[in-house]
Amino acid sequence: MGSMPHSSTLTSPEIWASLDEKVRAGDEDRWLSSRYASKPERRALTALYAFAYELARVRLVVTEPGLGAIRFQWWREALEEIEQGKTPRAHDVVGALADMLAENRYDIGALKRLVDQFEDAFEDSDRALQPEALLTATAARVLANAHGWGTHITSLAPHVAALRRGERVGYGPVVARVPKSIRPAIAHLRLRRLYGRPTPPGKLSRRMCVLRGIITGQV
Repeated sequence: MGSMPHSSTLTSPEIWASLDEKVRAGDEDRWLSSRYASKPERRALTALYAFAYELARVRLVVTEPGLGAIRFQWWREALEEIEQGKTPRAHDVVGALADMLAENRYDIGALKRLVDQFEDAFEDSDRALQPEALLTATAARVLANAHGWGTHITSLAPHVAALRRGERVGYGPVVARVPKSIRPAIAHLRLRRLYGRPTPPGKLSRRMCVLRGIITGQV
């Protein structure tokens, strides 16, 4: 990543506020957890989640495989241009990713794999193939390179995603307490306790559930 631009001028407070609202509207569960990260880490999480939102919503805006392939390739090329040190494309999420990559907040290889796996899910019309575990693991690495919770992320994140989609799959595996360092990237997984119930959870109960995950590390 040595050729990447080391500039923090691609994004403004207004852009960050807009991205934050985009994540809140598109993935409030992760947004709630990210509130408990420090400001620099929260920005890295916001950029990552906004990126994932853009990839996930391809299935909502196009139905033809060819058009979907064009959109995913656009993101792939945008990342490659950042990697090559070129001026980032004029897109709020691309600019935010470029700033965070310049700060070494995450590995660009992980972002490329997110594009590939979201595209696989789109091509197969199967949301279960969306890279929930990779996204969660990438977020956790924003907060700590080594945390010892990788196996739990792999087993739990896709399960929680299924519950969020309304699938009746039970509460899932019992896992160890989340290390404090990565809780702002993980605490929303505790919401499986609410999504497994017959009645959809309200806003306040979701917020309190995530807060408890942050405090106790029990998800």
